[in-house]
Amino acid sequence: MPRRGPSVFKLRVKMEVLRELVEVVSTLVSEVKLSVSKDGLEAKAVDPSHVAMLVLQLQKAVFEEFTGEPTEIGVDIEKLKEVLRLSKPGDVLELQFDGKNRLVASVGRLTRQMAVVDPASITDPKVPNVNPPATVVVKTEDLRQGIRGSESFTDHVTLSLEPESFTMHSEGDTDRLDLRIPKENLPRLDVKGPVKSMYPLDFFSAMVKSIGADEATLHVGNEYPLKIDFAMGTGRGEGRYLLAPRVEED
Repeated sequence: MPRRGPSVFKLRVKMEVLRELVEVVSTLVSEVKLSVSKDGLEAKAVDPSHVAMLVLQLQKAVFEEFTGEPTEIGVDIEKLKEVLRLSKPGDVLELQFDGKNRLVASVGRLTRQMAVVDPASITDPKVPNVNPPATVVVKTEDLRQGIRGSESFTDHVTLSLEPESFTMHSEGDTDRLDLRIPKENLPRLDVKGPVKSMYPLDFFSAMVKSIGADEATLHVGNEYPLKIDFAMGTGRGEGRYLLAPRVEED
């Protein structure tokens, strides 16, 4: 429910929190609709091919200052990246929106005014209710290592969960790679019977690389959408990716 009027909202946020938001959103889209409410900020996005989806929420407590009325604003992610390039770690950025067509970002002595995007022109995805049967918590650095080992020879990755282990398997025409982590080295593993699904590596890689938290929760089923949950804003926010499976070819 967009509102019109003077200074609809004003946010002050640490550069690191804004950078985390930008990195997560830019894995899927170049423009995003931000919904500002009394509780915080929310964004939902779906990539143009409708293979992947994102939902993120940042609680009010993430921000140094958070005032204003409930509103929706469309933002060009590249413009936020430009603002981030003007800032350095530890900086606090101020974002103000007048409810019309300008977002004003300030950092130090610099003030950047930028046009906003009509939120009505941005797809507002309906988030499906996806509940895969098996869950594993994996250190993001372990996932990144498996991805680095796979990217040179394949475009897909298979995730397998068994009662005793989690495996990330990649296979090309001549090469294969297996990252197997036994149950005792996983923060959490909840699986009753073996499950396995294949996913596009480019999306999976971009998602994992965007996560700032030390670990991610993967929810997996048999040829079922992948759900990845992760903390944002030093635990005062959360993100979720959904990724459609690739059906294995016989």
